[in-house]
Amino acid sequence: TQLEKVKDYAEKKNILMKGDIPILVSPNSADVWHDRENFDFTHVAGTPPDEFNQWGQKWNFPLFNWKYIEKTDYAWWKRRLNVASSYYHIYRVDHVVGFFRIWSILPKDNPMLGKFLPRDPKKWPLHGKKRLSKFLEISTMLPLAEDLGLIPNFVYTTLKDLGICGTKIMRWQLNKEIHHYEPISMTSLSTHDLPLTEDWWKNSIEAKAYAKRKNWKYSFVLSFEQKKEILWESHHTSSLFHINLLPEYFSLFPDLVWPNPEDQRINTPGTLSHKNWTYRFKQYLEEIIDHKDLKKAIQEILD
Repeated sequence: TQLEKVKDYAEKKNILMKGDIPILVSPNSADVWHDRENFDFTHVAGTPPDEFNQWGQKWNFPLFNWKYIEKTDYAWWKRRLNVASSYYHIYRVDHVVGFFRIWSILPKDNPMLGKFLPRDPKKWPLHGKKRLSKFLEISTMLPLAEDLGLIPNFVYTTLKDLGICGTKIMRWQLNKEIHHYEPISMTSLSTHDLPLTEDWWKNSIEAKAYAKRKNWKYSFVLSFEQKKEILWESHHTSSLFHINLLPEYFSLFPDLVWPNPEDQRINTPGTLSHKNWTYRFKQYLEEIIDHKDLKKAIQEILD
């Protein structure tokens, strides 16, 4: 009810609300309990070993039974997206590559022993295009794809053909000028799965490359003006959308952030930790709203 009121208020202010649609759901969820035919319990999902996690990841979420979903004309997905549309105008498509092919692991195996499904790579482009096209058909919401990590080129091509924005993380786009970004995209400095810019800057080859491009002498700590300029750049790329985590703006002012930059991180993928998904703003919402210097800085960043 609260989210419906927020969406209604946002529309009156010409503001679009963006939410999240995780690709998979928990085995303990009401969805899995109630609509078991939509899921495949013989395997669980994850990711293969890559540069982000050398052992791969095992999420322990059931796979989808796509044959049954197609047989029912995506009835479960229709309900899911219809509910979300009560709260959002735009939705993040989590792990969009998983709609093309997904890493499948036997429940008792480690992720390194998994295999991609479908097994035949020739089927991957068609599978993704068919499913994403259906999402466009059954919902008025605009999808915005999380296409990060090791992504085959046909995923980017398919997204562009369908008019679905991908995601551009600035620290991974240093070989491009900001006005050369693919317009059908969203620019961001970080995600919930990454360290914020201030923490990333402290020990990163990418940060040193960014400093060189800006003709800055690299220093372990970013100055206020440097943080502000990075934020300004993130809002002035040629992407259609520019969305950052709120703590990226808070980092301009020490009174708004926790002393340890690592405490600003929301999640570390592939790990089970008491810190994951426990992030809280340091200040009360009322204090953030009344922070005159923050308001001024954001206005200057957006100008």
